Amino acid sequence: MRKGLLAFLLCLFLQWNLAPPVCAARPVKVGVHDNQPLSFVDANGQAKGFLIDILEYIGSKEGWRLEYIPGSLAECLERLKRGEIDLAVGIEYSRERNRVYDFTYEDIFTDWGVAYTQEDSDINQIVNFDNKKIAVVHDDIHYQNLRNLAKQLKLKCRFVEAYEYDAVLKLIERKKVDAGVVNRLYGLEFEKDYRVSRSPIIFSHTEVHFAVPKKKHRDLIRAIDKHLAPLKSDKRSIYHQALDKWTPTNVKWQLPKWFVGILAAAGGLLLLFFVTGLILRAQVKAKTAELFLVNEEMRAEIAERKRVEEALRLTQFSVDKAGDAVFWMGPDAKFIYVNDTACSSLGYSREELLSMRVHDIDPNFPEVAWPEHWKEVRRRGAFIVESQHRTREGKVFPVEIKVNYLEFEGEEYNCAFARDITERQEAEKEKEKMQVQLRQAQKMEAVGTLAGGIAHDFNNLLQAVQGYAQLLLLRKDGDDDGQRELQQIVRAAERGADLTQQLLTFSRKVESELQPIDFNREVENVRLLLERTIPKMIEVEFRLAEDLKMVNADSGQVEQILMNLVVNAKDAMPDGGKLVVETANVTLDQDYCRIHRVAHPGNYVQLTVTDTGHGIDKMTIEHIFEPFYTTKETGKGTGLGLATVYGIVKSHNGHIVCYSEPDEGTTFKVYLPTIDSTQEARKAEEHLTAPEGGNETILLVDDEESIRGLGTQILEEFGYTVLTAADGESALRLYGEEQEKIDLVILDLIMPGMGGKLCLVELLKINLEAKVAIASGYSPDGPTKEILKNGAKGFISKPYDLREMLRVVREVLDQN
Repeated sequence: MRKGLLAFLLCLFLQWNLAPPVCAARPVKVGVHDNQPLSFVDANGQAKGFLIDILEYIGSKEGWRLEYIPGSLAECLERLKRGEIDLAVGIEYSRERNRVYDFTYEDIFTDWGVAYTQEDSDINQIVNFDNKKIAVVHDDIHYQNLRNLAKQLKLKCRFVEAYEYDAVLKLIERKKVDAGVVNRLYGLEFEKDYRVSRSPIIFSHTEVHFAVPKKKHRDLIRAIDKHLAPLKSDKRSIYHQALDKWTPTNVKWQLPKWFVGILAAAGGLLLLFFVTGLILRAQVKAKTAELFLVNEEMRAEIAERKRVEEALRLTQFSVDKAGDAVFWMGPDAKFIYVNDTACSSLGYSREELLSMRVHDIDPNFPEVAWPEHWKEVRRRGAFIVESQHRTREGKVFPVEIKVNYLEFEGEEYNCAFARDITERQEAEKEKEKMQVQLRQAQKMEAVGTLAGGIAHDFNNLLQAVQGYAQLLLLRKDGDDDGQRELQQIVRAAERGADLTQQLLTFSRKVESELQPIDFNREVENVRLLLERTIPKMIEVEFRLAEDLKMVNADSGQVEQILMNLVVNAKDAMPDGGKLVVETANVTLDQDYCRIHRVAHPGNYVQLTVTDTGHGIDKMTIEHIFEPFYTTKETGKGTGLGLATVYGIVKSHNGHIVCYSEPDEGTTFKVYLPTIDSTQEARKAEEHLTAPEGGNETILLVDDEESIRGLGTQILEEFGYTVLTAADGESALRLYGEEQEKIDLVILDLIMPGMGGKLCLVELLKINLEAKVAIASGYSPDGPTKEILKNGAKGFISKPYDLREMLRVVREVLDQN
C-alpha cells in the first residue's frame, strides 16, 4: 500500500514538473483566392483545398492559429504587399514577384496555363490568338506570360481582364471573348460546368508556392520549407493524401473536330492500305522503339534542365541574400544588378539603383575619372580597394570593395562585393589609441626605473656630505668658526635628499603611509597657504563636493599633489586668470577604462585643477610626467613637480589625466580610489630623543667606501666598536669568524654580487638570533618591507641622519 502511494505521488510530481509549458498559439493571417481545387472559400465561409489541407497540418505542428482572409488574386497580392496579411497560398513564382514577396524554397505544385475556346472554334494554335479577344485573370502569372509571348510573336491580342477563373469561363460561354486562359487544374475540375472547349494550347509552366511580404515573416517560410520536403517524399503523408483528394481523377477529354476529321481520313486510308500496313508493321514497330528511346532522352534532358534551373535559382537566391552588397556594372559604370543588401545599406529600391551609376553612390569614383579606373580594373583583374558609399540620406560610410573583372560573350563586367567596415575601422582606431597609451605607460615605467637607480646613487653621494657635516657640527660650539657654513651644507644635503625622495616617489620605490583621510579637509588645510601664495590677479575658486567619500592616502603626499598642480597653474597665468579647484565623487565604468587602459573600474574621488592659462600642446602633453622635463626657463623649475604627482598617484592605485589645448587653458584630473571606512585620519607625532651611544661591536656592511668611513666615524664617536665589510661575501666570512663579538650587523640593501637580501638569509643560517638592521634609501614600506618580515630587526634610512641612525641602533641592540 505504501509503495503504491509513493509511486502515485511520484507520477503526479513528474507530470507537474515535466509537462511541457502551454504556449499561446501564434495568430497567422492567410490570404486565400479562388483557385480551385488548390484553394478556395466554400459557401459556408470555410477555407478548403489541397493547399489549405497542407497548411492546416503544418500550422498544427508549429502552433499557429490560422485566420483566412478571402479575396481575389489581385486583392490577395495587394494585401500581402502592404503587410495586411502574413501569408498567401497558391502564388506562382516569377522574378518580378520575387522582388516584392518572399517565397518558400520548396514548390508545392507544378501547373500550366490552358487555353479554352468557344464550342466549334477553330483556335488550335497560339498564333490563332492574333486579333482575338482573350479573357485573363488580373495579375495572374499565366496572363503575364501570355502577354510576353504575344509580344514576342507580334500578335495583336486584346486582353479582357477578370478577377476569377470562373469569370473567364463565363465570358467564353457567353461569347463575349474568343478564348480564355485558366490554370490546368481549375480547367480539368470545372470545364464540364461550362459550354466551352479545351484547346490543345498549353503553355506557361509555373511553380506554386506559399509567399510572405518581402523581408517579413521569414520564419513562416522556414517553418513551411522544413515540413514540405519530407511531406513530398513520403507517399503516405498529408501531402499525397490531399493530392489524391483534390486532384481530378476522371476528366472527359473532348477532341477537336479537326482532329476527328483527321482520324476519319486515317481510318479510310488504313482500310484502303490494310495489306500495305501489314507489310510495314515490322518497320513501324522498330520506329516506335526508336521514338521511345528518343522520348526517354528528352525526358532525361528535361530533368537535367530542371535541375540546372533549380541550381540557378539557388545561386540567384544566395547572391540576393548575401551579407555583402553585390553590384554588377559595365564599362559605362551603370549598375545592371544589385542585391538586397546593396538596397538596404544605401536606402534605395532595386529599380532606383538600376537607373544609377557608380559615381551616384561612391564619391571617390567621379564620372570624369571612371574611364581610367576601368582601365585599372581591366589590367588588374581582381583586387581589393577601400572607398566610401553615400546613402540616400547623404550619410557616408567606409566600405571594402572586392573588384572582380569578368568577360562574358564578348562583354566586360565588374562584379563588386562591398562590405561596410565602419565597425572595423572604429576597432582599429581604438586599438591604436590603446597601443599609444600602453607605450606611454611602458615609457613612464622605464623612466621610473631609471629615476630610481639615479636616486640610489645620489643618496650615496649625499650620505658622505650630510654625515660628515653633522659630525663636524657635533664637535663645534655655538660660536666656533665654520659652524654656520656647516649648517648650510647640512641644509643643502637635506634638500638634495628631498629631491631623491621625489625621484623615488615618481619611480614608486617609496610606498606611501596610507590611512583613511577626508580629502576635502586636506584641501582646506592647503587652502590658506595657496591663497597667500597665489598672486591676487589670479581668481581662485574652490568647489568642494558635499558628502565626499573617504580615501586611503598619505596626507602629506595629497598636499604635495595639490601644491604642485596649483603652482603649475599659477605659472601658466603670468598675466592673471582663473584657477578652479574641485572635488567630486565619480564612478569609472568599463567604457571609460577601456579607453584609458591604465584605469580600473570603480568608485573614485576626483580632484580637478583647472586654469585659464596658455595651455599645453599635444607634443608637450606626451612628456609632462617625465622627470626633469620642463618648459620653464633655466633656474625656474626642476622638472620634477608633475613627475612626483604622477608617482604619488600611481602609488595610491590612482589615475591622472591632462586635458589641454594651446591658448585654451589646462585641466588636470586626479582619481583616487575611495574606501568605505569613515575613520578620521590621525597623524602620528614624532618624538626626537637625544642621541645615545654604547660599547657594543657593530659590523657595518656597505659597498661604498665613503659610506663605511662615515658610518664608522659616527658609531665610534658614540662609543661603539666597528668592523666593516665591502660586500656580502666578505661580511659572511667576517661574521663567521667574529660572531661571538658582533652584537649588530648594519647591512646595505643594494650591493654588487651578493645583495643585502641574500646576505641576510645566510647570516640567519649562521645565527638565527643575529641582530641585523637594513640600511636603504627606500622606504621601509617599499622593497625593504619583505626583508623586515624575513628576519631583519630594524631599518636605517639613507642618507644617514645621525640622530635617527643612533636611535635605531640603540633600539635593535636593546631588543631581547
